[in-house]
Amino acid sequence: MRIRHFKFKYVLPLIAILFLWSCGDVSAPPGSTITIDPPSVSIESVIEKDGSSPVRTATTYYTVSVVDKDGNPVGNVKLSISFIWASPNSSNVVQLYKGDTPVDSPFEATTDEFGSYKFKMDFISGGTYEYTGDLEVRSGANFASSTLDVTVATTTTP
Repeated sequence: MRIRHFKFKYVLPLIAILFLWSCGDVSAPPGSTITIDPPSVSIESVIEKDGSSPVRTATTYYTVSVVDKDGNPVGNVKLSISFIWASPNSSNVVQLYKGDTPVDSPFEATTDEFGSYKFKMDFISGGTYEYTGDLEVRSGANFASSTLDVTVATTTTP
């Protein structure tokens, strides 16, 4: 009887730990697809009549979706979202948000039960700001990117 009690005392906690460990966020399964909407954003700053290009802050809303190889949404997938110049400082060129909170890059997120995650990104355009960068989303071996391209329009003199 003592031997059974001894085994039970160690096996039950081990089973509980394994169960809890398996219930957390998981990476996207092999063969799944991550998509980012919009797939790219291009902004050409406006040149005013006086030749100036005022600096503006723009906001783009993104939706990341994860589907399995059969096209079914995959919920509770852990995502890593990044943009090279993003940081939680309003004076930076790019700022990522988790909800309404500015976050560092990369930041971790989890898809909802329908396999999607929504967030926003603020970025500066106008003036002399010209840059191109990729918003990247990773989960396990899966990867997707969305390009942000900010340019200043050229003017021609008559």
